[in-house]
Amino acid sequence: MREARRVTLRVAIVFLLAFVSFNQLFADDDTILYETFEESFSGRWIVSEKEDYKGEWKHEKSKGHDDYGLLVSEPAKKYAIVKELDEPVSLKDGIVLQFETRLQNGLECGGAYLKYLRPQDAGWVPKGFDSESPYSIMFGPDKCGTTNKVHFILKHKNPKSGEYVEHHLKFPPSVPHDKLTHVYTAILKSDNELQILVDGEEKKKEIPNPNYFELDQPDFEPIAAVGIEIWTMQDGILFDNVLIAKDEKFAASIRDTTWKPKFDAEKEKQKAEEAATTGTDGLVGFQKKVFELLYQVADISFLSEHKDKITDLIEKAEKQPNITIGVLVSIVVVILTLFFRIIFGGKKAKVVEKKPEPVVETSTTEGSSDEMKEETTEAESEGAAPARRRQPRREN
Repeated sequence: MREARRVTLRVAIVFLLAFVSFNQLFADDDTILYETFEESFSGRWIVSEKEDYKGEWKHEKSKGHDDYGLLVSEPAKKYAIVKELDEPVSLKDGIVLQFETRLQNGLECGGAYLKYLRPQDAGWVPKGFDSESPYSIMFGPDKCGTTNKVHFILKHKNPKSGEYVEHHLKFPPSVPHDKLTHVYTAILKSDNELQILVDGEEKKKEIPNPNYFELDQPDFEPIAAVGIEIWTMQDGILFDNVLIAKDEKFAASIRDTTWKPKFDAEKEKQKAEEAATTGTDGLVGFQKKVFELLYQVADISFLSEHKDKITDLIEKAEKQPNITIGVLVSIVVVILTLFFRIIFGGKKAKVVEKKPEPVVETSTTEGSSDEMKEETTEAESEGAAPARRRQPRREN
């Protein structure tokens, strides 16, 4: 009996090793970097030694999970950490960038984005990693004041001027406003098509070109490292499952196996907490759906000019624990008002008063023509039509 168990255990171990080896081979074909943070980052990621970056990185579990991540542990600090790739990677053949982040204490003011850095001969070193270190791509959420967007910034060398210029998303999606785990994916294809996914759903692909030169064959610098360089007023920001890959299908499989189960569990827990708070899914559930809808409306492209004001209004309302339906309706009215102003121009019709034309009459009364001219000139100088003279009544 024991021998049979030993044989079964050996067979299981062999299959497990074979499975792991197969997965590793598959990953090696499709991944450039896949960091799960299941092991400590110490020795593999390099923390910046620059004077300004005093924030302490920690290796901790995500709240409610056994899944580890890289944690921003203190508020009101600057953080910088970098991981070098085995070798520089060209962007010309396309690339897939993906990572998870969870704002466990929310995000009032701070960044949660990644930077994909150029090779070190561009003028930086890992221990000196800071905001000036040259990057090719910056990607991820950023929120503070009027800023509320998921950045995707490409740095490209202008072939005319020789200077590096930034290309930003014209209509970046808003940062998810909850405390759940979200996954961000950027797919840059060889034909320069760009896809931005938030939780696996595609967002905008429109990047403005301020210097008006062709990007048919952009000479993007290769990436040689991935780093996190942020300033934030919040702690509790958790980074996980950082992926640089060649195949978007592999990135999708990572989302399905790592992000989706966590997200679903967090959603269920959130629903249970809301139900326990109100005793029912009633008003709170309704409010949450309304807020989610309002944030989606704020992302509509033709409202982009007013997006910051709309999201600021929504966020202020969302912070009120006993918010009434009337306030929610007011927010909807504001959005609809902006909508109609954009559609119909928001300008009042100008009423032009038509002045009567001067009437020239032949007078039978006594009086010189000079007197008539003088009266007419006075009337015109006052901006009014010449007064009409009444003819005297003739008696038969």
